[in-house]
Amino acid sequence: MKLAQEMTRALPVIETLQAHGYEAVFVGGCVRDTYMGRPIKDVDLATSATPEQVIALFPNHIPTGLKHGTVTVLMVDTPYEVTTYRTESEYEQFRRPQAVQFVTSLEADLLRRDFTMNAMAVRADGTLVDPYGGAKDIDSGILRCVGDADARFQEDALRMVRAVRFAGEFRLRIALGTWRALRRHAPLLRHVAMERIGAEADKMMSGSHPRRAVVLFARSGLLAHAKEPLPLRLTTAETSNPYVPFVSFEETHDEFTIDSDKPSDLNWLRIGLVRGLSSADAEQLFEALKYANSRRTNFSLTMSLAERMNVCIRRFTSGEESVYDADRLQYLKHDWVDAVLSHGAPIADNWLFALEHFPLANLDNGTYADADFYRMLPALLRGFREGMAVTDMRGLAVSGGDVMRHLSQPSGPWLGELLKKLLSEAAHGRVDNVPETLLQLAEALESQRESRGETR
Repeated sequence: MKLAQEMTRALPVIETLQAHGYEAVFVGGCVRDTYMGRPIKDVDLATSATPEQVIALFPNHIPTGLKHGTVTVLMVDTPYEVTTYRTESEYEQFRRPQAVQFVTSLEADLLRRDFTMNAMAVRADGTLVDPYGGAKDIDSGILRCVGDADARFQEDALRMVRAVRFAGEFRLRIALGTWRALRRHAPLLRHVAMERIGAEADKMMSGSHPRRAVVLFARSGLLAHAKEPLPLRLTTAETSNPYVPFVSFEETHDEFTIDSDKPSDLNWLRIGLVRGLSSADAEQLFEALKYANSRRTNFSLTMSLAERMNVCIRRFTSGEESVYDADRLQYLKHDWVDAVLSHGAPIADNWLFALEHFPLANLDNGTYADADFYRMLPALLRGFREGMAVTDMRGLAVSGGDVMRHLSQPSGPWLGELLKKLLSEAAHGRVDNVPETLLQLAEALESQRESRGETR
């Protein structure tokens, strides 16, 4: 097998170990991805040398995990994890081995790994070492556990989640025996920390085939056995999709591939929309998966906006008048602008981006009377959004200080309310977002308040 360029750069590590009488090979994802013709991320090495022997040969090192036989060797500032061949004893809490035993057999080391495609090794000359048929399984499009699937999942329950992720990412079929063992041992997932499940789920969302991974995850039944409860709408087979006629994850063969620096968050959003998650569901989900507060808040707010706009759109299309009636379009614009102001432009843009990239169901079968409207809806809302002169207080052409000086009034609760009114008028395009016009409006609103006899 021809070595990837990243592997070739690591050859001096292998050659040094071999020169001193030790066996050393490439293992793990770099071997799998090179065989599949995919770009590789990390280069991992395994050796018959003990950690102490590796340390003696490479002064420039980091003792990353000596207990488990791993030393990080720095070669021209590039880190390479070098792990001693090992076998593992009985596992604790279905997650971690109680102890490891260093061995000199490469085949014994590969036997402890999760799936056959990850149990391959490559020597420095490109020779593939594949005692458990990983290459054949890859060629056949199959994901299979190494050895006894029941034992592999009982050793480490997180492997069940990884099975779903790998099957989605690499478009593999899960071998029947592996799938049955996964379903059988799904309750063991309660022993796995939610942070680990969250990390695997994020990898699914940022992978090349998130739709496939999500469908497999749902069908596996794993989500119902997480240590912390997840939203019922996510763990049940039924889909409650409020975005009719937008097609669901299960029905589309298209991936939600997007040009974004945060593809996982936008894919999470699509799942939320398809499964009909509420803002409370979104909060529960991201809290259970231990995601950062900022991500949890953004997801929850976006689903809150989705709930609001769903009501608006259903109301808009339920009337007897044409949806293209000018007055009705103004009502839609008014609702959308108010939603942007209440939830913030970034949240509105997230939802709108998802709407623009959401595959449509077959609208030409006569089911939807307003099929043309649904097709044009994303562009219509995008036009309204881009036509807003201002979306938040920072963009307002006057500040609270400007208003106080103009009205010769001290600060107080009244000021915030007045600024909100100015922002709304400017955002809806009823007044220009320029200081003179806004201050005149502030003066008029203050006069109206005084004429009504209202106190500050």
